[in-house]
Amino acid sequence: MQKKPLSKLAADPHKSWGRFKYGLGFFCIGVALVLLGANSWIWLQIPGLLALIIGCIYALYGYVGILAYRMQSAFSLTNAEHDKDKRNTHQD
Repeated sequence: MQKKPLSKLAADPHKSWGRFKYGLGFFCIGVALVLLGANSWIWLQIPGLLALIIGCIYALYGYVGILAYRMQSAFSLTNAEHDKDKRNTHQD
């Protein structure tokens, strides 16, 4: 059920890493705007909160892609090693 969307996310880890960095940068801009709004002009907090939310969602989307890639490669490696161990079993 969830395998196809996750494998689509895991297809390109470099794109997921770029999404994560872009979202993290947007999140940091939002934090800066919220802090500036708290000290100087209060209306800067609204775009800051929007940037926080958008950045968090975008970074989460990239992180899920990175995690899906790592999980997919870890499980395929484990299965390949397990099959390899079965073939190379020596009986004395």
